[in-house]
Order: sequence, then C-alpha cells, then structure tokens
Amino acid sequence: MTLSWVAVNANDGSVIADLPTLRTDGALKQTLMRYESQTASLPLDGAPPNWRQATRKRSVFLVALDEEDANSRTLPLWGGLVLNRTTNAGPDVKVSLATAEAYFDRVYVGDEEFNAVPQNTIVKTLIEKYARTGTKRGIPIRVQIVGGVGAARTRSYSDSADKTLYSVLGDLSGVIGGPEWSVGWEWVDTQRLGLVAYVGDRLGSTPPSGLNPGAQFHLPGSVTAAELVEGYASDSGANDVMAVSSGVDGARPESAHQVDATDPSPRFEYRWTPSTSITDPATLNAHAQRALAAMKDGTVALAITANRQDAPQLGRDWFLGDDVGFDLTAPAWPDGLTGTARAVGWEMTDTTITPLIDVSAIEGID
Repeated sequence: MTLSWVAVNANDGSVIADLPTLRTDGALKQTLMRYESQTASLPLDGAPPNWRQATRKRSVFLVALDEEDANSRTLPLWGGLVLNRTTNAGPDVKVSLATAEAYFDRVYVGDEEFNAVPQNTIVKTLIEKYARTGTKRGIPIRVQIVGGVGAARTRSYSDSADKTLYSVLGDLSGVIGGPEWSVGWEWVDTQRLGLVAYVGDRLGSTPPSGLNPGAQFHLPGSVTAAELVEGYASDSGANDVMAVSSGVDGARPESAHQVDATDPSPRFEYRWTPSTSITDPATLNAHAQRALAAMKDGTVALAITANRQDAPQLGRDWFLGDDVGFDLTAPAWPDGLTGTARAVGWEMTDTTITPLIDVSAIEGID
C-alpha cells in the first residue's frame, strides 16, 4: 500500500509531474484546525526531467495519493506546500513541506465587521476572501459548510491588528461551541486537484444511537502498538480556569473564574491569553469555559498504531473527525480497553496508520 506522489501547481491545481521515488522522512500528519509539516527527499536518479518545476518553493504542492477506489480513481490523502528546497553535491533533492493550513498563516485579514453572523458563514467568508484565488492571488480552494451555519457571532477585525487568517480562525474556534475546520483534497477533473476547506460546528460523524462506529481497531488484530497515558500536568489539567487579554487603559480584560464545582480535589488553577485583541469579558468567558471542559479531568491519551493494510481505511471507512471504536487486550489490560473515541487527527506511513484520538471515556480503567 505504498503511497504515490504528484506535484501540483499551487495556483490552479494542475498536475505537473508524477514523483514515484519521493519519500518522506517521517509520518504524514493531519490535525483539525492546525497545520502540519514534513520533509522529503527526491532522488535525482529517476526524477522527472521537470523536477525543478515540480519542486519549486511556494509554487507547488506535493500530494500523496492512496490506492485506487471503486471508481478507479486514486484518493488524495495529504498535500504539502513546498517551502524550502535544498540541493547539494549529493544524489537527492530535499524539500520542506507544510499542509495548506499553513498558507492561512501567510495572509492577513483586513477590516471586517460581522454582526450576529453565523459562525460557519464567517469562516467561509474569510477563507474565500483572503485565501482563495479570486480578486487576489491565492490557492485553489473551495469552502464546504458541513451541517448548519452555526451560532450567530459578532466579531470585528482590523487591518492594523496584523492578524493572519490562521490566527483569526484559531480565535474564533477557541470559544466554547466555536466552529471546527480542516482542509482536504479532491479531484476537480482528470488533470487537476483542488483543496476543500470543511467547516462546521462539528466535523466528522458519530454512529447512530445504540450502534458502534463502523471503523473498529482491535488488539489482537490490526493494531500493532497501543499506549495509554493519564495525566494532570500544568498545561493539561485544571479545575479553575481564567482567560485574560492585554491591558487597555490601565485595566486588563479577564474572564470570571470558571470552576469545576463537582471536583473534590484541591484547586488547580490555569490562566492564559487566548488572544491579545479580545476586550469583551463575555468572549473571554467563552474561551475559559471551553478550556475548563477540556482540562477538568486532565488527559486520558490513548495512542493506537495499526497495520494500514489490515486496519479500517482512512478516506473510505473513516474520516478526520469521525468516531472510531477500539477493543484492546494486553498484559496491563487483561480485561480489555474498549470504547469509542473521536479521531481529531491522524499519522500515516506506507505501512501504518495512527488515528490521533480524543478519548472521553474508556471502559477498563478506574
């Protein structure tokens, strides 16, 4: 199940060249609402004649394709914009790549006012205006709203704040109930690939009530390694949370203390600044409420790595944001760890798949 690679024009998505010998230096990774990086090598022996055009910095995405689907079409799983290219006396071309979300951090949001506008519409508007090819040069991306348009939000952005699209989307997603987004790839026609920004209140699917997810990971079975880590470190566990912003006219905007009143343990506080531009305490309260929900129980991190050939197939059996199931038996878990977890990201090599899962509850631990 070796991945194949193509070079794609960053302006219009047209395929420039096949790169059958390209190899990455580690696993490919995708995560909700953030960009990921990787490095790769292209041996000059066997490289296409136009390898310089096919690895040109800022102008090309290198896209990984999986095996053909039922319609005899390869499945684009991951793409990285070429940010650096290194050549030397050696036999390989070295490139540094970053997923398309990194482009959002290279364009700035101007003066914008949104008064009681649905949050997913805000995201769609900003991506289309500041990232998409149109009146300004951008990348070939369309925006698809998943589900409804979401809760109404009032937001104001100014060009003088020097906020990138990536930081603005991060701020908006950071409030409780905020939108989720990610960027994927699709075939536009037989010679062009395009980017798709998905945005919704929640991306991915949950199984119908009373049923388990269709994608199941088993040990023994397709799972080759699993690790459970439970923690309550200073950056991951707290039962008293406050969000603050920068001082304005001698006063510092801050949220009210958001406290888990049901926790009988000692007080563990956490304070941070979600954005220096927030002045409304209600917005800071929403950030603090979301942080408390994520931190009040600390972390329960379950890492699962499976054989990609035998495991449920990414892009067919499950997608980014979906719920997946697991049933794991090992010496430390003689009665088994079972449950359902949300795949908020993934890592992939030619032979392995690792869903990056957000576990809310696991049966088999106390």
